[in-house]
Amino acid sequence: LGSLLTDHHPDIVCIDAPPAWAPTGARSRTTERELRLLGIQAYYTPDRTAGERNAFYAWMRNGMAAFRAADRAGYPVYRAGAVAGHAVEVFPHATATVLAGCLPPGRQSSAAKRAWRAGVLRAHHVPTAQLQTLDQVDAALAALTGLIALELRDPFAPGMPEEGRIVLPARVVPAAGYRRCAPAPAGAEPLIRFCACGCGDETRPGREFRPGHDRKLMVQLQRAVAEGDRARAELERRGWT
Repeated sequence: LGSLLTDHHPDIVCIDAPPAWAPTGARSRTTERELRLLGIQAYYTPDRTAGERNAFYAWMRNGMAAFRAADRAGYPVYRAGAVAGHAVEVFPHATATVLAGCLPPGRQSSAAKRAWRAGVLRAHHVPTAQLQTLDQVDAALAALTGLIALELRDPFAPGMPEEGRIVLPARVVPAAGYRRCAPAPAGAEPLIRFCACGCGDETRPGREFRPGHDRKLMVQLQRAVAEGDRARAELERRGWT
């Protein structure tokens, strides 16, 4: 991660994990409790003692390691003020809720979560054809959060600076929190559909590609396969496999 950040110099780094444990003796951070007041549920971050002895929190420990790597690369943890040049904590479920203006409709399977969150991305002009997993969709939501936060400069981020604050893609949020979205009618088609090649252009209803763009995607995939074959051959030549 540190090498990627050094090579690419992004304006902001978005990480879907907490940067620090809750205060000693606490079972959660302020940011998570304040999100809950908005109707947005999140995993609670415990204090260090509980977090380091429980295998469930390994993903949080990995996230904290990512924040440390970002800090070494010149991106300190975001505390307050302008977000540019910082590593910020994001939460894709919260991002999707804020951008949709409502919570997802009822309990969802992983497939349903992916479909709903991908729909939120498309509604904000982000092509999703190449996002095949929930993790990839969530990564796109994290990136979109960063872009919007950069435009807002000082976005809404509940919590205490010393504990870590989850950045949301908005300047303000509803005081009454968020209610459930109305379920979409069975078989309903999205109002806007984007070309599956990833160009960002809209397509006609019932079509996956703009005319000729299916070939465009085919060429892109063929090039990706060729690049992968060349990389594999080079790894084998150097004995790095």
